Amino acid sequence: MEQHKSRLVYTIGMLTLFLSGAVFFLIGFFPASYSMAEDPGTVPGGRPTTLHGVELTPPPPAYGSFILFLVDALRDDFPDATSMPVAHSRACEKLTLHVDIPTVTMPRLKSITTGTLSNFIDIALNVGHTEQLQDSLLHRLNQRNKVVSFAGDHTWVKLFPSEFTRHADNHDSFYVNDFYEGDRNVTTTLESELELSDWSLLILHYLGLDHIGHVEGNASPRVPLKLKEMDEAVQKILDHKNFPNYFLMLTGDHGMADGGGHGGNTPAETLVPLYLYSNNCSKATSGTKRYNQIDLAPTLSVLLSVEIPTPSIGCLIPEMLQTLPLEHQMYAYFYNAHHLLNKARVKFGHDRVHRSDYYTWYQNATLLHKKLLQDSGGGASQVYQVQAKLNYMRVAREISGLLSESLVKFDYGFIALGLALTTATSLHIVISVLYLDLTEQLQLDSLKAGQFLVSAVAAVLLNVTSHALDIILTSSMLQSVLLTIPIAIAVYLTIDVAQALLKIALPPLYTRRLRISIPLPIPLLVCFAIRTLTLGSSSFIEFEYKTWYYLGNTLILLTAFRTLRRRITKTNVELDGRHLYTVASTCLWQMRKVFVMLMLLTLMRYIHRLQAIRSTIMIFSLLLLWARLHRHSQLPQSVASGAALCMVYCFRGLNGQVHFFEMPPYMAAKLMVPTLVVFWCCLALVLVLGYRAALPQTQRFADEPPTVALLQLLQTNLTSSLLLAALLQKVPNILLLPMLLVALQQTYKLCDVFGTSARKFSVRLVHVYKIIMTIFLARMFFFFQGNSNSLSTIDLTPGYIGQTSYNPAVVGLFVTLNTFGAEIHAFLYLVVHTLRSDLRSVGIMQLQPPYSIAADSLIAPLYAALVMLPAAFYLCLMVGFRYHLFIYSVFSPKVLYDCYTVLVFYLVFLVTSLYFKLFKHDA
Repeated sequence: MEQHKSRLVYTIGMLTLFLSGAVFFLIGFFPASYSMAEDPGTVPGGRPTTLHGVELTPPPPAYGSFILFLVDALRDDFPDATSMPVAHSRACEKLTLHVDIPTVTMPRLKSITTGTLSNFIDIALNVGHTEQLQDSLLHRLNQRNKVVSFAGDHTWVKLFPSEFTRHADNHDSFYVNDFYEGDRNVTTTLESELELSDWSLLILHYLGLDHIGHVEGNASPRVPLKLKEMDEAVQKILDHKNFPNYFLMLTGDHGMADGGGHGGNTPAETLVPLYLYSNNCSKATSGTKRYNQIDLAPTLSVLLSVEIPTPSIGCLIPEMLQTLPLEHQMYAYFYNAHHLLNKARVKFGHDRVHRSDYYTWYQNATLLHKKLLQDSGGGASQVYQVQAKLNYMRVAREISGLLSESLVKFDYGFIALGLALTTATSLHIVISVLYLDLTEQLQLDSLKAGQFLVSAVAAVLLNVTSHALDIILTSSMLQSVLLTIPIAIAVYLTIDVAQALLKIALPPLYTRRLRISIPLPIPLLVCFAIRTLTLGSSSFIEFEYKTWYYLGNTLILLTAFRTLRRRITKTNVELDGRHLYTVASTCLWQMRKVFVMLMLLTLMRYIHRLQAIRSTIMIFSLLLLWARLHRHSQLPQSVASGAALCMVYCFRGLNGQVHFFEMPPYMAAKLMVPTLVVFWCCLALVLVLGYRAALPQTQRFADEPPTVALLQLLQTNLTSSLLLAALLQKVPNILLLPMLLVALQQTYKLCDVFGTSARKFSVRLVHVYKIIMTIFLARMFFFFQGNSNSLSTIDLTPGYIGQTSYNPAVVGLFVTLNTFGAEIHAFLYLVVHTLRSDLRSVGIMQLQPPYSIAADSLIAPLYAALVMLPAAFYLCLMVGFRYHLFIYSVFSPKVLYDCYTVLVFYLVFLVTSLYFKLFKHDA
């Protein structure tokens, strides 16, 4: 009994330590800021005033007013002669900007204003904490007392809390259901700012297009209407008479994927337009030139006549400078090259820079530039100008590329600590599951004081040594001291794992042969190993769904055929070889549900193509889901569940997503909130009716063992989660909810029959099959939803159902339940199924120990081990692939998905374990 008690606590401890290690790894692999790697004071500041003894005068601002018109998620192919006729026809230049990943708003704004690359981990900071920048284009303008006005996304104000003279920000920037109100406020601010004309820079950030993409996709009929609205706002600026000398830039912070999201690295997400407008420009040149988004900051700096921000590693955009006088153009190219050369000296050292080719180019360019300044005119001046300009641009591009590569910084101390914790915990829990005798012998699931003391001493020595050798860098003494704790834990677990592996590897001559406590079926191990090894290929990661589709169906089919062969052979032997055809036909007919399930799993891949009959599919899906829930619910609970599912259909009908009663749009909008209120009331009723089992005054379970109340509570949790998921899922994906339950039930029956058809029944073998089958089915249904390893496929719309404002906790909960619902429901169903099963249906009338005891003694640690082990292996691969071409576009999003999957399982398991501790006396 104590062994069973310790398994839950032990598993929770291992998961906690694994997640701690993952956090350390992510901190080391994705440092929170690149700016920590370089002290701004070490880069010479100020604009140059001499060139080889010739005095230079920094040019004044090129225009009287600058306007940055930023349309969130405006991808390169959106503006054209049809969608935005005014903006397209009146543009002086039509350029394209390449956006670095991650393609989300906050890091893009940092690149636009500072001219430097953002870290990949900024994608997490985009929806949470936003750091305040210390140096940027806006800081430089503020230092010169320039008036900067802003309207739009509140992220700007978080980044620059004191740099705007006036700002009218949208506080609900993350509320994606707002398509129009926020943009109307921006346009209203624009109209008032156009009448003032006291500002040097006006920034407008429209969010409506991005919100439409998140909710309805890039093909939404609202997209052309929104682009038309943006075109009209551009026309207001171009036709206004107060600004005889303006410069307008129309661009996007990032693009939009074909599904409407963003965050990935597809061309639709990484390419945005840059349209330029002024009142003294020539018409656009033929062809589209491409520049980097980080090039905006240095170019705007020289146009605004302020210093280039110290972090900037961008180059200049020639088309934005072509209206300047020749002398001012040359100064701009010289200044940018000079700035980048100073950064290169600080980064790489003077000796290395002076030996480089780009320093020679720079010297040649400055000599030609000097001759140009001293030459009074003639044909030679044009030659000097062209050659000097090309050399300056060549220097800038070369140094910019080198500095971009040098920004990749890894904290190997934190990476090593993270890998030690994740790898040690994964191996520790695997060994404890496979070798129960060894676990008892080495006391792997208990704390040993002597070993921990040795680990603590070793941790102190390692911590001091790492800090002395600058392997680990921390910002305070307190952090350095606290870091001793995870190092001690990592050393402790490593000692445990090393001892265990040593005993396993010793020949039987010196020690008793250790027996594996659970059977390891070869087919399951092969499929699991194939899946794990495919993590080393970028193509397999991008198309991981194909791996799961193939392995999942193959595993089920192989198990079905092996079961069929065993049953036919066994029956044929009993009948002395007579009636073989009849026996085979009968056994094959008994397996018909499994083959039907395989065909349905194949059809689930194409569920998104059935848009024409989505109303029929939704009705069928809700009825099937209700039927599955009704099987294990009391009548009042079933009625409440049915009412909740009816409200789900009504809500989708009022949204116009399925067929519903004809009514005016304003009436449908009014009925949405009452419909959701009724749904929440029905969901609360389901919970209340189910939780009556846990109340002390309830007599129904008074004479029943605690396991019965536990089963009732977990079943209620599963039912409630499925009802909420039905509300959150897209209409086509609702069918996946009952299909997951059907697939799990049929798969579990197949595993039971497979186990009983063996010569010697093994309950542990059945559990191993069920656990691995559950994991495979959960991953298959994860991809059936349309998910992938790209961040752009995360559907944010469910987070805002029933919300009138942005609430991070509610949005995070709903989006997580929608995205990882298959993993959550599959694990809960496995636990409920294990508690409910007694194996009488497959001929096992009595079994000691009880079948359901495995829910906390075997299923919990083995399931956790199979979730943790691939994630730990992938973290090790990340270190090997850290300089891979696709490290940030393919491998990095995958590691976030894997770590978050472990976190979701941890939270679900933590809540489930709490129920076990309260209602299962042997837990």
